Amino acid sequence: MKKKLKIMLVGLIFLLGIYFMGDWYYAQHFANNTSFASVEIGNTTIETAEAKLIHAIQNHQIRMTEGDKEWGSILLSDLDPDIQIRPQLEALLAEQNQSSWLVRLVASANETEETLTFNLTIAPQALNDAIQSLDLMQVDRELSQDAQIDYDENQGFYIRPEETGNVINEEKLTKKVHEAILNGDTTFDLSSIYQEPELKQSDQELQTKLEQLKKYEDLHITLLIAGYEESITADQILSWMYFDEYGDIYFDQQLIYEYLGVLNDYYATYDDYRYFESTMQGTVQLLPGTLGWSIDREAETQAIINDLYAGISVVREPAIVGVGYNGTLDDVTDSYIEVDMSYQMMFLYLDGQLILSTPIVTGQIGTDTVPGAYAIWNKESPSELVGYNPRTEKDYVQPVEYWMAFDDTGQGIHDASWQPYFGGDAYLTNGSLGCVNTPPDIMATFYDYAYLGMPVIVFE
Repeated sequence: MKKKLKIMLVGLIFLLGIYFMGDWYYAQHFANNTSFASVEIGNTTIETAEAKLIHAIQNHQIRMTEGDKEWGSILLSDLDPDIQIRPQLEALLAEQNQSSWLVRLVASANETEETLTFNLTIAPQALNDAIQSLDLMQVDRELSQDAQIDYDENQGFYIRPEETGNVINEEKLTKKVHEAILNGDTTFDLSSIYQEPELKQSDQELQTKLEQLKKYEDLHITLLIAGYEESITADQILSWMYFDEYGDIYFDQQLIYEYLGVLNDYYATYDDYRYFESTMQGTVQLLPGTLGWSIDREAETQAIINDLYAGISVVREPAIVGVGYNGTLDDVTDSYIEVDMSYQMMFLYLDGQLILSTPIVTGQIGTDTVPGAYAIWNKESPSELVGYNPRTEKDYVQPVEYWMAFDDTGQGIHDASWQPYFGGDAYLTNGSLGCVNTPPDIMATFYDYAYLGMPVIVFE
């Protein structure tokens, strides 16, 4: 019996010795099954654990992906990392209950798993160089599209949703990859840092603008131009519209002015070449003259803006400048004076009927009558013609009974009692200084039939 007790006592002392030796050992070593940042460091000293962890951390890789595409990976050791892990290991060992080493020795699962909480710094330039080496920017990418207000005939004004493209936000790229590395991530998806649209469908600013635009959905400004209708619809209005910093609606005058320029290109007759059915030569082409009209772009721009602010649909003719506007594209119409310089004849038509005809004398070579499509802008009876004669190099004052001016350089139609004869080749030796010399006995009748604004068609 005493022998058994002695054996038991010796065994107990042995076990206690082993326990206290283990207790002493694990005061300097991490307990069995301890891991740090997924690296097994059980039964190692701080120095050994540090070296093991630094090696593992330096070999950490983060894969750069974009959807199904993998661009490559970045190895931490290439980023000149500065890893400060000893303080955490010392704290971990100090907190370790070395008296529990025996239980930990037989444990089948890790009892201590620390996350990546050590201090890690990497060289910014090294990280930037690593990212650039992947050629992420060397592909065609689509820009994000802001949400915007649009117009459709069926649904009116509406907000077209934003669209996110795949252009990488370079400002975020390095920062976010840096964070992912510090977090111990193994992958980084580039789609998480695409440039976001600046304006989104849900933005209150856009919603407010949409409400303001609703009143323009049914607004139409219809311009009646030379017998045709041009409707300024909601989508056109939208293209002119902008909001100031306070959210108030304004309209771009320059864009409206340019729009009217397009209408002028299509409709205006001023400075146009025309085809004309002459009395003796058939169809002739007329050079531009003072006859012609166009939309008064300055006045009409302001008129359209006033209509828009009023918010009421209107149908009206635009403001017109020039001579000859009559609600059609034919500013010659069927009442006009025709001056045929080739045949030295002049005709007067009213409502398409030939009323008068007479031989005439036009400008002598050197002081030629300038052809073009004109209109009478002044009538005087009697009158005095005042000017300078380049042939005699003298000023002159010539009384006449009737004067009808038709251009802006001094040309006109008047009686010429000094002419020995009219028509034929009289203009070659006794031609005028540019006016249309008319026989006195018929000039009064021409004067009576003619009216201000009557077209005067002069051609060779």
